[in-house]
Amino acid sequence: MTPPAPPPGLTPDFVLGFVLLGLVIIFVMARLMGALAQKLGQPRVVGEIVAGVLLGPTLLGTKTLAWNNSPEILHCNDSLEIPFRAGAEPAPESISACLFPPQARGPIGILGQIALILFMFLVGVELDYRLLRGKGKGILTVAIGVIAIPVALAFLVAPALANSKFQVPGSSDTAFTLMIGAMLAVTAFPVMARILQEKGLTQSDMGAIGVAAAAVVTVLMFLTLAVANGVAKDKDAGEHTLVFIGAALFLAAMFLVVKPLLARFVGRPYEAAGQLTQGTFAAVLIVAFASGYIADRIGINVIVGGFVAGAVMPARERLFRDVAARLSDFTAVILLPVFLAFSGLNTDFTSLGSSFIVGIAIFLVAGIVAKWAGGAVAARVGGLSWKEGNVLGILMNCRGLLVLVVALAALNAGVITPQLQVGGVLMALVTTAMTGPLFDRFQPAQATPLSESTPAEGPVPRVEVHGVPLKRPPAG
Repeated sequence: MTPPAPPPGLTPDFVLGFVLLGLVIIFVMARLMGALAQKLGQPRVVGEIVAGVLLGPTLLGTKTLAWNNSPEILHCNDSLEIPFRAGAEPAPESISACLFPPQARGPIGILGQIALILFMFLVGVELDYRLLRGKGKGILTVAIGVIAIPVALAFLVAPALANSKFQVPGSSDTAFTLMIGAMLAVTAFPVMARILQEKGLTQSDMGAIGVAAAAVVTVLMFLTLAVANGVAKDKDAGEHTLVFIGAALFLAAMFLVVKPLLARFVGRPYEAAGQLTQGTFAAVLIVAFASGYIADRIGINVIVGGFVAGAVMPARERLFRDVAARLSDFTAVILLPVFLAFSGLNTDFTSLGSSFIVGIAIFLVAGIVAKWAGGAVAARVGGLSWKEGNVLGILMNCRGLLVLVVALAALNAGVITPQLQVGGVLMALVTTAMTGPLFDRFQPAQATPLSESTPAEGPVPRVEVHGVPLKRPPAG
């Protein structure tokens, strides 16, 4: 009897080698492009997103740079026997496909998701609850406004984009509209937090309301994304309701049950030891990953789980200092560029012809108007001045890496085409690049920087995400 033929593709030992090679290439390109972006006055994340795009089919695909005979060491003929996705097998001469074969992309994508959990965990630990007291009305007004306005605008914009160029034929119109709404509603609130910290405005009403509202917006945005995913998969109303109930129960359990338990079994040992022991550090990471897992199973994304895990941690100021000293560089310098590059590997700007320009322009303009103007109006209704509202709208308009998460989710759900996913990457680049210059142009009177108004409490690790340094961790 003839033994069955081995499955096509790379053997496991080759996959590990290509994962390591891919990480090396990503790290080198991310450092180079990130440094170039900073020299041009832009956040590092802009350069890192561009790095991912350059490593993908936009530059290294068959339509631009390619090779007819790939080096034998890359085993392209073996690795490319498995297609990237059904019906879209890459050509063997694609440099990007050979350097990042399909079998290696899965592990690289998983590393990117781990990066998001740790990144959002650190952001959650930073949250200063003292600045939120008495500002509930403003926070809710801004949060609801900058979600409701973009989603409502999506129902006006979606019909103009509902064609084979941007919507997968046969997919749900409702799911398509909600996916667009989620992309329009994204706010990169970690970027907002860094800018406000750098400018010494976190103690202001605008700063406190903006950061807290952006956190709420992120949860609501991922609930919108979960509903869109459910509609795309033909889930009934009962299953959608379960997502909202699950999210509510998850948040209640984390703040009412897990938080007191952490104060007792993590906070007390941590304070008694006076340092972050290996056992305490392991417990912190277990909570972060468990929270990310539960949030993912509920359908509200690992990002929400990571952030909530950080928000319920005890001994927040000291814990942030010690945990950031161990995680911040590894997360920001190594893991986050992996996620950004992974998004770029799936982005092909050469697929955009002249017939796509009008649709992409409508999408970009709608996103900027919805968040900038929507944020300004919501902030004014919430009690801020028009000048403060304008600045808050500028910050809310920044998409950072989160819009890449939503765009990939929409693409994988079979709702949007790769061309609209490219539009999501463009939105990330344009809105993130415009945030810094616009903020400097319209920012309100600068408050006293925290580093000057608060006595030093020992060395503080330099935490830099998106190229904006945090000078001092918040108390809480």
